[in-house]
Amino acid sequence: MITLFSQLNREEAHSFSLVLSSAGIGNRVIACQGGYRIDVPQAFAEAARDTIGRYQSENPIIEGDVPVPRSRPFQNYFSGVAVALLLLTVYLAVSASAAPDDYITTFGADARRIMGGERYRCVTALLLHADAAHLAGNMAGSILFGGAVGAITGSGVGWLMILVSGFMGNLANAAAHDSGHFSVGASTAVFGAVAILCGLQAVSSLKTGKGWKRVLVIFGAGVALLAFLGTSARSDVGAHLFGFLAGLPMGGGYGLWMGRRVEKKGQFVCGAIAATGLLLSWVQGLLR
Repeated sequence: MITLFSQLNREEAHSFSLVLSSAGIGNRVIACQGGYRIDVPQAFAEAARDTIGRYQSENPIIEGDVPVPRSRPFQNYFSGVAVALLLLTVYLAVSASAAPDDYITTFGADARRIMGGERYRCVTALLLHADAAHLAGNMAGSILFGGAVGAITGSGVGWLMILVSGFMGNLANAAAHDSGHFSVGASTAVFGAVAILCGLQAVSSLKTGKGWKRVLVIFGAGVALLAFLGTSARSDVGAHLFGFLAGLPMGGGYGLWMGRRVEKKGQFVCGAIAATGLLLSWVQGLLR
């Protein structure tokens, strides 16, 4: 670790640390004589300087102004709220239809049909829920865990990774079960988001020199959360587990290979890919 920024006030140190973390660069804020300093791993020093340089050029400080963090809690979780509202809208629309069960049958994760080639079900099933309690749990998970992923990686990249983890989780779950297995719900993707966060935090710990013990603690916390929230009597344990396993390499890969957060144009492209994949899956189901 080397000291890259020093003699910062508390607000500056918090802002710089948040910007670096959002770019996937591990860092430590340390109080010292004269204010605060930020330490980063030697290998990421140049990337950190470039990231903060761009941040300062985009957010010039006028004399007398007090620096504040660019991201605020509500903004961080806005994408999670938006997805939760999407889940609610689909649930209300299906419930108000003339034949709600037909939607479940046509778009749910039917293992036999998925393995028979109807891969679209791995995506469409994520938006369907059995009842209000099932929906409420996944809305909360989308806001809390999905929003956190979006805050770190950007909404476009984050939700594309979450959608892919949900798809892969449902596909693996269908392959692992017999032909009679059937499930619905966003929880496969929610646990993918939990795993993405674990992967991101584990890589950040290694970058900041906190060691493998810290990594094991992070993975242990993720597994404990999976066991606590994902193994109730009515839960599809397999879908939760496979969603979690699909999310881990994506979070870890992002932390390892993305030196900085994807810019707005890239976020838009990733978000458009996710939305298009979701839409085409529903269209494919309607055309069956």
